[in-house]
Amino acid sequence: MYRGFADATSSDVHVELSATDIDSRATHLLEEIHRVRHNYGDNDLVESNMLQQVEQTFEAEDYLRALESEVDRLLRSQAMTKRHRSSTCDVNYLECQNDKHCRACNSSPCKWSPHCDADALAKRRKALFREIKSVDDHRKRQISEEIQVISAKLKLTLVDKELHEAYAANDNETITVRSIHGFPATLNRVDAIAALEHEHNRHVGSIVAKKVADDVLIWMLDGWYFGQYSKPSSSLSNPPPSFVKRGSLLEKANDIQMHSNAAALNSLALHEEKKAKLASMQTTTKYALFCITFSYFRALHLVRQQKEAFSLSRSKPPLSNERMKMIQEHKNCLGRQQRLEYYMRKARVGEDRKLQRIEQERLEKRRISQFEDMNRLAMNRLAAIVQRVYRGYLGRKSVEKLRLERQKAALALVFLNDCATEIERAWRGYCGRRDAERLRREMAEFLFLLRRQEAAAEEDEFVIQLQSVQD
Repeated sequence: MYRGFADATSSDVHVELSATDIDSRATHLLEEIHRVRHNYGDNDLVESNMLQQVEQTFEAEDYLRALESEVDRLLRSQAMTKRHRSSTCDVNYLECQNDKHCRACNSSPCKWSPHCDADALAKRRKALFREIKSVDDHRKRQISEEIQVISAKLKLTLVDKELHEAYAANDNETITVRSIHGFPATLNRVDAIAALEHEHNRHVGSIVAKKVADDVLIWMLDGWYFGQYSKPSSSLSNPPPSFVKRGSLLEKANDIQMHSNAAALNSLALHEEKKAKLASMQTTTKYALFCITFSYFRALHLVRQQKEAFSLSRSKPPLSNERMKMIQEHKNCLGRQQRLEYYMRKARVGEDRKLQRIEQERLEKRRISQFEDMNRLAMNRLAAIVQRVYRGYLGRKSVEKLRLERQKAALALVFLNDCATEIERAWRGYCGRRDAERLRREMAEFLFLLRRQEAAAEEDEFVIQLQSVQD
């Protein structure tokens, strides 16, 4: 929750009121204070639109503080208005003689004029709003940019006009500003001038920055910073699209940059193609050399085989001792493997017989216990049916009892609510009449006091004027 809200509402933004509306505004604020004090606690949340004309949520304590500050501000404003009534009527003699004298430009008549034709720009913006509904996306983006530029110029014109009016106003005069936020806000002259100058400088800076950026892009375009390009000649029937389409200079420069990049990519593609051809030729050459080498060694191997086949010495050399040992060890390994398979086969047959015997015993036990299981299941089913019927009877009986008890409790609650409603109605009517009578009495005393003070002030002023006339 925002603390110090009363200070913000009393010094920054005020509701626009005339002198005749101050009494009604003060009355509404006092009624709101009375309502919050009697209906909410200190930590409760209050929703109201009394301060800012929009629905907001506050803590009750902060909201009361803000309302009291607003009432004090209205009373001070009314007192200062009465105090300075005579001084504000004493205007400058030169301005009384000439109502068209402007304090802002120190000339008569005022020499201020808008920097652009606001009517023509407004018509142009309406035409663009109609045109944007029936164009493609590219044209829609261009129209949106043009609408933004026109809106910025129109807002700058409004800000400039209100700033001129603020400089031309009196020192103690309040200014109604509409061009900053789009809705009217009443400020004193110094705050209004500061806010309008800030907004004016922001818009002028934005427009100048866009113009400088466009000039820089034109200079860079002429200097080929976005790539080399040939200017379109008058003899060409179809000039490049970057010179004929509408849009900003940045978009045109982007098109030229894209053409330059495309040319660079084409040259790079040709270079890559040549490189790929050279790599393919190198790979083919390497594969041919590999095939020739492989053919040579294969032919050499075949020649050696034929040489051994057609040799004169047909007798085989005798086997060595190590070779004989290896052959014997291989035979022993085959024998061990055959014996292992025989014993494993016998063990598998014995295991199957054992499993078959166990399965037969299990089936026998199952056949013996099947009759007992069927009897037990039948007894369980009958017991479940009996329990279901009895439990249903007990449930219905308890539900009926509970329903009667709830009906009695509901009837008793309705009777108590009716009694409480009748008592609250009588008590609230009494309290409302009492509070309304007291509020009317306080407001009558307050208004009577204000009228009496005004009558006394007017009598004093009349006596002073009468004395001056008699003198």
